[in-house]
Amino acid sequence: MLSKSRVVQLLVMMSVFTALVIWRTLDADPVEKETAAEKMPAAENSGQNTAEVLRCDYFTPCEFVSEQGSFWLSVDNPPIKAEEWINFNLKSSNPDWQVTDAKIVGKEMFMGRIPVTFNTVEKGLFSARTLVGSCITEMIWQLEINIEMNGLKQVLLFDFAVNGIG
Repeated sequence: MLSKSRVVQLLVMMSVFTALVIWRTLDADPVEKETAAEKMPAAENSGQNTAEVLRCDYFTPCEFVSEQGSFWLSVDNPPIKAEEWINFNLKSSNPDWQVTDAKIVGKEMFMGRIPVTFNTVEKGLFSARTLVGSCITEMIWQLEINIEMNGLKQVLLFDFAVNGIG
């Protein structure tokens, strides 16, 4: 049998847990179903120059403006669909830069890290071919592209939505 102090302790802990669940539920923003570019602040990466996160529909190239110049990301056949090849094209107004690393991660749930290899098409233009998995609901993915220009590192963050199955 539980003592009175144990029952009080359990009630307090359950109250705290319930309050945290309610707070987290009310604080969470619903996923917006916008197709236009949406700018959101990005987390700071120590030692790297990071600007904003862009959410694009890719029917037109998505522009990322930073101190290093403008970058445009486009796909060959929008909209992006799950389990179908995606051909990304990244170009810049400044030809003197390199893609050092890139990956795709799920924003709402962890679905692993998908490595993306950008290949040089011509000076200032890179392309990559990849695909993403499907989910029951709309999934927001983030393409993180690490570039280097004149010894400075820059992280380009592009979000995109993929409609779920069903």
